[in-house]
Amino acid sequence: MIRRFILILALGLVAAGAVFWGGTHRTVTIRLLPDVTYQTFRDWEATPVLLGGEEERRHRFDIFDRIAKEIPLTRLRVEVFSGAESRYRGMQRYLAGEIDIETWKALRYPTQNDDDDPNHINPAGFDFFDLDYRMDNTVLPMIERASARGESYRLTLTYVAFTKMIREGGYLHTDPAEYAEFILAAFEHLRDKYGVVPDYFDPLLEPDNVPAWTPETLGPAIRAAMDRLHGAGFHPGVILPSVSDAGETLRWLDGIGETDGALADLTEISFHRYKGADRASLEAIAARAAEMGVTSGMLEYWFGRATYQVLHQDLTVANVSSWQPRAVYSFYEIQPDGSLKIAEDIRYDRLYFEAIRPGDVRIGAEAPWLSPFSPVAFRKADGTMSVVLMARRAGSAVITRLPAGAYLEETATASPSGPPQIVQVGADGRLSITIDGPGVIAIHPAPAQG
Repeated sequence: MIRRFILILALGLVAAGAVFWGGTHRTVTIRLLPDVTYQTFRDWEATPVLLGGEEERRHRFDIFDRIAKEIPLTRLRVEVFSGAESRYRGMQRYLAGEIDIETWKALRYPTQNDDDDPNHINPAGFDFFDLDYRMDNTVLPMIERASARGESYRLTLTYVAFTKMIREGGYLHTDPAEYAEFILAAFEHLRDKYGVVPDYFDPLLEPDNVPAWTPETLGPAIRAAMDRLHGAGFHPGVILPSVSDAGETLRWLDGIGETDGALADLTEISFHRYKGADRASLEAIAARAAEMGVTSGMLEYWFGRATYQVLHQDLTVANVSSWQPRAVYSFYEIQPDGSLKIAEDIRYDRLYFEAIRPGDVRIGAEAPWLSPFSPVAFRKADGTMSVVLMARRAGSAVITRLPAGAYLEETATASPSGPPQIVQVGADGRLSITIDGPGVIAIHPAPAQG
């Protein structure tokens, strides 16, 4: 009897495979479930790198123009190196040709105390040249272009201290009071010089790669820094732990949380994807974020690895509300003739960026088992909806329960694709779509005409 059941099941699977993987495919139904809700999306993020390559610096304004026009980012990660509290003048000496790049890299993280009182900021003891270079050459030009389009960027100030790279000199920021002084000095510098106040604060980039720190020592430092920031009138949301190994996220979070008040301002549980991003770890991050009433964010997976398949999993398993695929300069590849070609992973990812905007709430979406499609859907504040389908292969589908109206439909596959097409959804809420191979289809409300 059991053998017979197994045989029938196997034949059923073969039949299903013949339908879905054969030379022809049937149209499947994608069901939207508006009453089932998940995360509220917040930000598409990128990092303004300090220098970039020579070609990237030469074409940076072209890159900024293209990003402003084609890639709707909403948040920038602005990094400040621990070595800004020193008198080494590493970057100035490198740009002047006095030292080589490896010597400069080693000077980005050792510290020299500004004075003997952590409650007194001595401006002469801080050198924010690196931070200013990043602001002047990348962040401000990007902000200007966004502003010209009636848009803006949220900013995260991220502290970076890869102490393994230090060749000579010390490091004093594991003292909570000294760390807090440095963070306050950086916030005040951005406010006083640029009129910029970061929206978020990331206390330590990839702490699992920084042997000088442990979760238990980072907790007191964060608490001290937030006390100093609050006392000076700064109230950023806190993003952490931003580990390189996603599987270490909750261990670091729990260790930091052993310090009373260290997580009081937590806004987002963040992770990078270089290691440990198995399904169980992603699900655990999503569960912890929901338990704590905060969001989750995948905030680094560079060098073309943040594909649409990764993005889709992060949205639907880790329930991320923010996501970072690349550093700013690498969104486009510079061709031999100087023209720019969008990076292949971003060509697909940007369809998600266009369809899913800050404030959108993810709702339920279902596709039949073994169908070509995996859907993700979001409801906007005005009640309209966006749907993005990850297609594993060619196929056709009908999306149901869409609000009536005009939508933009855009596809990315290995084949060249044209511009978005306007399609109409009637009172029955149904929209038919087809894709000719693996890729992405995005459907989102068309802008009002007039």
